[in-house]
Amino acid sequence: MHPSRPIIVAGAGVGGLTAALALARHGLPVEVYERRTAEEIRTAPGSGLTLWSNASTPLGWLGLGERLLDAAERVVEIRNFDSRGRVRFTMRTHPYIWPDALPSLSIGRMDLAAILLAACAERGVPVHHGRRVTGYRQSGDGVEVLLDGGTATGGALIGADGVRSSVLTQLRGEVPGIYLGRTTYRGVCAGTAGLVPEVPLLFHDEQTRIGGGVYPIGGDRAAWTLSWKAPAGEREQPGREHEHAVRLARVLPAVLRDRVARTPAEAIIRTDIWYHEWHEDWGDGVVTLLGDAAHAMPNDLGQGACQAVEDAVVLADALAAGDLSGPAGVAAALRAYERRRYERVRWVRQQSVQVATAAEPRSALARWLMGKLTRLYLALAEKKMWQQMQQPPELTTHPTRVGS
Repeated sequence: MHPSRPIIVAGAGVGGLTAALALARHGLPVEVYERRTAEEIRTAPGSGLTLWSNASTPLGWLGLGERLLDAAERVVEIRNFDSRGRVRFTMRTHPYIWPDALPSLSIGRMDLAAILLAACAERGVPVHHGRRVTGYRQSGDGVEVLLDGGTATGGALIGADGVRSSVLTQLRGEVPGIYLGRTTYRGVCAGTAGLVPEVPLLFHDEQTRIGGGVYPIGGDRAAWTLSWKAPAGEREQPGREHEHAVRLARVLPAVLRDRVARTPAEAIIRTDIWYHEWHEDWGDGVVTLLGDAAHAMPNDLGQGACQAVEDAVVLADALAAGDLSGPAGVAAALRAYERRRYERVRWVRQQSVQVATAAEPRSALARWLMGKLTRLYLALAEKKMWQQMQQPPELTTHPTRVGS
């Protein structure tokens, strides 16, 4: 692929930056266009995410293993409690990582962004901030990418621009989101006193159906979440979000509610949970999608960013193995990437949707019985599910051995 027609990535989120880094390590020309300015990214409110082993491992293949281990907290187990602090069930996840894989990690989202941006800069990957991709026009020799203030010419376009992707919209028209019926507050708080190292703590109040979690993310900080049922788009009056979050957290144990109270109001993020219907038409010609743009899924299993990372390294692998001398070869490589990802992503998405949409019984007795059955199911199924969930992607050529 000629340097004058680089692969263009729309979006500098986890998936977009991972794709750019993986492509660069294969020696392919790539540029990233991101709607947010560098300052907006740097000063964005913090939140945490989990990089399960299926995502931390390919990031390690890209040379980021030591940086991730230095910045993040390992995850070996998840403990789920009721609102009184009684253990509902425990899930051991560390025993089910694959041989030679990195551990699962909890990390600050901005910390991960900083690591990826620094790695891209070291590889000479241009990241154009404040330049939103609005559409594209394919031609006989590539693609003209439309920006909000100009155009860019490339050999391929990768839509990694999220659940409201402009690239997805042009590919498939308006794609209606499915609202899960649930919204969240998220934040990061200094201090990890009272937490269990390497163990995220999850909570659920059966009466109010308010849930939450808290987990260390490295640097003596903890990330927390609150989740509850609410209409899509509903918001508190400006300036009342912190008060609202504190009020919701009152039904949950002190280890969570105290951190909510200590988080500055301006550092709290509210997000409605949306996902898309499954589809297997991610691309056309020299255009394709990855991450939420391709397969937005509920966040209950923490696999959204992880699947974007998997997409990214498989995409780079497919392009590196393809004939990129012309648009036909590029398109064939992109279709190969899509075919390699469909079955895996469909399975992960199915698990996430099943967990997210499971109906909760109304009566206390039924909820108690469901809790017992849940614990039995987890005891029987956890090994197989967590082994399959944490399986790293299969590549034809590992980037650790190409352009290292």
